[in-house]
Amino acid sequence: MAEHDEGKENYAKKLAGKILAYTRDQLIVSMPYFNRAVLKMPVVYYRNGFEKMKRPEGFGTNGRRIICDENQVIACFRKEEGLLPRIYLHMVLHCIFQHPFHYDRLDSRYWDFAADIAVENVMIELNWDLLRTEGDRERIRLIEELKARVGKITAENLYHYFYMNPRETEALLGSAPLFRRDVHRFWDPEDFVNRPESLHKDIGLFDKNGEEWGRVTRGTKIQMDTYEKHQGDVPDVLADNILNVRRSRYDYSTFLRRFLSWNEEVHVNQDEFDYIYYLYGMHLYGNMPLIEPLEYRDTNKIRDFVIAIDTSGSTMGRTVRSFLAHTAAVLNESGDFFSHANVHIIQCDAKIQKDDTLDSPEEFERYLKNVELRGGGGTDFRPVFDYIEALQQKGAMHELRGLLYFTDGLGTFPGRMPPYKTAFVFLKTHQHIKDVPPWAIRLDVAEEDLALSDTDRLEIS
Repeated sequence: MAEHDEGKENYAKKLAGKILAYTRDQLIVSMPYFNRAVLKMPVVYYRNGFEKMKRPEGFGTNGRRIICDENQVIACFRKEEGLLPRIYLHMVLHCIFQHPFHYDRLDSRYWDFAADIAVENVMIELNWDLLRTEGDRERIRLIEELKARVGKITAENLYHYFYMNPRETEALLGSAPLFRRDVHRFWDPEDFVNRPESLHKDIGLFDKNGEEWGRVTRGTKIQMDTYEKHQGDVPDVLADNILNVRRSRYDYSTFLRRFLSWNEEVHVNQDEFDYIYYLYGMHLYGNMPLIEPLEYRDTNKIRDFVIAIDTSGSTMGRTVRSFLAHTAAVLNESGDFFSHANVHIIQCDAKIQKDDTLDSPEEFERYLKNVELRGGGGTDFRPVFDYIEALQQKGAMHELRGLLYFTDGLGTFPGRMPPYKTAFVFLKTHQHIKDVPPWAIRLDVAEEDLALSDTDRLEIS
């Protein structure tokens, strides 16, 4: 009897494998610019991983593998022609758009819903017969309602709206099953910790920071541009989501750690050098290889650091406090940061309101508890740069290595490049933020992105 059951299970896996290979080939032929992403993840079968979740779905991904129940594969293939390609591409798009990464920092109910809507919207707007499924008319109706509230449908825009409007979101969450195609359990780093050790090798280690998929996303963008140049248009909705990934899905903690470093010793990480880009560039352009960004090694820490806070109306209150608390947590990671760095926190709107100098973690903690924000007028970035220049001329901040400016972005930039590294951290709103000058670094964050994870919280004894 056991041998019979084992033989039946092996047959089901072989049949499911053939079905998924056929589905994969359909996607590659129809959408060649997705070929690298579609081919990236092998399939493993993990039926017990779904039986315990009290959900009907039998599919998921951790960015390394597509994980599925072979019986669900067969059932979906029999049920509806477009269902399996839709599920397969749904999981691939999650990874291209970086949805599974930094999952532990987010409210999973809101992010699951937002990510599912975003990828389903892409596939609906692609308008291909291959991807049509039952229920699309109702999905389109709900998406149109959301567009009126959030603008462009990306997971980040949706999540921001859900996060800021919890009462309305509770009512909307009843529609979540309509957009759900896979389980997101495997996005949670805790899944790997709690998984039976025998399954670690089969399913693979979760790529928490999404570095591998970052390269795949960039490659997909290159392939889309090439396809559009030679064969036809690529739907705008794809470009919108990929652009949003490149601008927004960069963790603030990681950004700040990079920004704080200086005098980097550049070296190539040979394990991560991607020869596909090199050869693809040589083939496409003849003599111009496409090289992946180099890795950097930090050798020194800064001596002086300025945090400028835009205290105009749209960046007041808890948002500023969240930003400062997150920044303090990253600064405090290095036990000796404050022993050789003065931190100026300059409050400003259209003029300088206040300048506080902090030289210890304890002072930063007291500042966070007692800070009073001053301002509320319009925004002009120039006074901060003028103020710093005046201090430097007096001999203060002569070892200044960086300015971090937190703002809504609606201000006037200085006309010339300062002699120190400058980054603008823009608070995302539904207003248009113009581009920063070429000498400045830009990062867009939403208020919820500034929430600290448990591992990032400031702890001072």
